[in-house]
This record gives sequence, structure tokens and C-alpha cells, in this order.
Amino acid sequence: NLLKLPDPSDFIIRIEKIHQDLKEFLNRSADAALAALVYLSAEEMERYSAMHAMLTWAVCMMTARHNFKWSEEKIDALGKAALTMNISMTDLQDRLARQQQPLDKEQEQIVLTHPARSRALLETLGVKDTLWLEAVQYHRDHTPGPMASKGEGQQLGRLIQRADVFGARMAPRLHRQSLTVTAAMQASYLDEARQPDEAGAAIVKTLGIYAPGSFVQLVGGEVAIVTRRVLSRPGVMGKEPRVAVVINKDGMAVNTLLDRDTAQPAFKITGALSARDVKVHIVLEQLLKLASSR
Repeated sequence: NLLKLPDPSDFIIRIEKIHQDLKEFLNRSADAALAALVYLSAEEMERYSAMHAMLTWAVCMMTARHNFKWSEEKIDALGKAALTMNISMTDLQDRLARQQQPLDKEQEQIVLTHPARSRALLETLGVKDTLWLEAVQYHRDHTPGPMASKGEGQQLGRLIQRADVFGARMAPRLHRQSLTVTAAMQASYLDEARQPDEAGAAIVKTLGIYAPGSFVQLVGGEVAIVTRRVLSRPGVMGKEPRVAVVINKDGMAVNTLLDRDTAQPAFKITGALSARDVKVHIVLEQLLKLASSR
């Protein structure tokens, strides 16, 4: 509602409240927050814009905290920019998620110009934070290169752009199929010249190869959803996360999620699956409980 019907009289107060509430959730359990947002982003097509904004927010906040020595003020600007990057095309973004045809020329023009229009709209809504505004303005900048070579606003914009790519590639559209988490990670990791991107590499380092909320195939034939990241070495998430079985080896959906440790040979991950390949409904409370446990 805030993205679709922003009101200058209370916009700043409301976006700050949402940002702070999300930070509290992330601080309680980053894995649970990520698992919920990744899973729901693949499920939600009616309100895709808001779900995608929150997923991009979570990826950016987690990555910035763990990989970049940015001030809390800078990270807060990053988060609010991630939530509002597409505010000038919220309705169109929701329609595109359900549209069966590729974008027409008018839609392409709206998408192309939305960073500048989003910044202008935010300014009319009372936003005066230059970093926030610049991050929104540059969040679709496709200029590769090291983060140190970019201005502060461009740095934030670049991290948002890489997180935006990751989330968008995993989400389904009626006119195209969603990708597996590994394919989405690769799209985020490689820049426009097909070289490792610093911001994208930081995302992979933070989330691991298999992000919470994504689906994987296990060696015994079970299908599972990733619940918690596991460190392979200090500061780097590895390839052996905790997962929960959603489909047993006989191809039947389970009523209760079954916890598995993929570091064990019997539960080794053999590959990633896209959300479209897993036709099950997951009880979110069960997922959150497993993702929050230690």
C-alpha cells in the first residue's frame, strides 16, 4: 500500500517503520527472514513488487553488514533505497509478473526511465537523504568495475542492482520461467563483461551457493527447501546448508518438514531446483521454526 499510494504527509514515518521492523526480524534470525522472503517471492504474483523489494532489502542488508565496512547510516540508506527503488512503477511491476507476453515498447520505456522517476517521486515525498536518492537513481546502472572506483551512491546502487538480479531471476513470470538458485547466483556473480563482480561475489559469499528458501534435490531422491546457511570457513557460507524435506523419496509431499544436514553423505545435495519444479505448499510457520533453530 505504501508503494502504490504514497502520501507526503506520512511517507517518511511509514517507510522508516517498515525498515526498522524488517531490521528487527533480520536481527532475530537472518536465515528465517531470507527463507521466508525467497520462498514467498516465488509464490506471490499479486503483490510481487512489495515482496521483491523486501527480498532485495534483505540481501543488501545482509551483504553490506558482512562484507563492506560501511557506517550504519550508509547501510540504512541502502535498505530504504532497496525498498523504494521501483516506487514509480509499482503497479506496472505487479502487472508484469502476471503478464503472459514480453514487455511492449511503452512498458520498456517505463522500465528504462524508472530510476530517475523514482528518485524524483521520492523527493516530492520528502526524502532528503542524498545517499538514499542516489542509490535509487543508480540501482539500474550496468557499469562494471570495483566498488572503490564508484561514488558512495553508486556503490549502494551497484549492490542493489546485483541483489535485484538475484531476486528477479528466481521469481516466476507468466511469460518466462524462474531459474534455480545456482543460476540466479551466477547471474548476480558475473558482471556485464562476464567477469566476477565485486558486489555479486559479496552476495554469494554471504548467502552461500544455496540460499535459504530455495529448493534442492538430495542424493536419496528427496526434495528439500534450504532452511539455514552453514559456514564453510570464517565469513563464507558453504555448499552444505541445513535443509527440510518437502517431498519424500517416493515423490509424496510430507505433512511435516523433515530436517536434514547436507554435510551427511546420505543427504548430500545433488543439484538445485527452481520453484516451478516443486509443486508443494509449505506451512510458513514450520519453515520459520526450522530456519530459526540452532
